[in-house]
Amino acid sequence: MIQEEIAAAERRRKAEAERRRKAELARQRKLRQQRDQAAARRKQTAYSSKNKSSRKGKNNYDAGETATPDFTASHDVDRALSGSFAANRGRLPMPITGSYAITTHFGQYNVPGLRGVQLDNKGINITGRPGAQARSVFRGEVTAIFAYSGMYNIIVRHGSYMTVYCNLASTSVRRGQEVSARQVLGSVAKDASGNCTLHFQLRKETTKLNPESWLAR
Repeated sequence: MIQEEIAAAERRRKAEAERRRKAELARQRKLRQQRDQAAARRKQTAYSSKNKSSRKGKNNYDAGETATPDFTASHDVDRALSGSFAANRGRLPMPITGSYAITTHFGQYNVPGLRGVQLDNKGINITGRPGAQARSVFRGEVTAIFAYSGMYNIIVRHGSYMTVYCNLASTSVRRGQEVSARQVLGSVAKDASGNCTLHFQLRKETTKLNPESWLAR
């Protein structure tokens, strides 16, 4: 389910980027048409007002040059965010407020009481005190909020990195919202003992990473 939501969020991001690219191409075509029309008008009036035509031609040319877009801007932003996120490896704040304990680690583990049974944890489980809240470990954009088994899950994108916060009883952000480091995303659901356990994942695009090596403790 989480993998599907990540894929869906990525499809939405790419679709939006494609929409903006097409809109920019259409804008450029319109600018070229306007420049061509202006050039035609200048040619028609060249014989009657050569100096005026020359000044008008220069102005239109300058306007066209100024409007040329920078197609690499959004990619530069992504790289900058990724670099900043990666530079903070081992220093990211815990994604849960208050005191905590990491109760399940990343990767395969043996199930207590079931000999020979192993499970694969795609992230880590962090158990906190009653009232604990999930918080963003770095600035980014909320790209998905979805419900699964009665609980909320949130995906925050930080350039090419993504963090996933699962098992929330409520949310305090919306999709598309920019969030800052340590900003509260929602409240963590209680278990039978009254404690709150957050399932936290970290990915670089589709590659799963061990969150423990990125968090400061």
